[in-house]
Amino acid sequence: METQKRPVTLVIAWVLLLIMGLLMTLGGLGSMYVAYSGIGESLAGVSSQKLAELSPGLPTEIKARRATAAFYATSCGLFVIWISTAAFRNRQKWAWFALLCSLGIGAVLSILRIPLLDHRAGAEPAGLILIVLIIALGISYKDFR
Repeated sequence: METQKRPVTLVIAWVLLLIMGLLMTLGGLGSMYVAYSGIGESLAGVSSQKLAELSPGLPTEIKARRATAAFYATSCGLFVIWISTAAFRNRQKWAWFALLCSLGIGAVLSILRIPLLDHRAGAEPAGLILIVLIIALGISYKDFR
């Protein structure tokens, strides 16, 4: 497979996925920094100091949840980087389906915050991930048949 020329659609798809994985990883690491440093941290416009007045442990709990979400974002980003540059790039069908299932379902579940929680913040990155995923998997579909 390495000596064969890859179709342009496959190259575009794995490069899109690679860029998306890098951005997910960087976003997760940035969020991890905010969680652990507390710099720029607020919840619905309320500072950590104000939240601590309500309950002293509340800011720490919120930071810990953010750190957990940031861990998952970083892990997913690294997963996408690895899969896109290895198995996906080499046309292994399982990689196409793994990306569809893991990122597709995950993004849809995240976007459900809009109708179920009436809360839009955080849905934009999931929507962007879903759009890039649909484009990348759509243009490379024929390469995996």
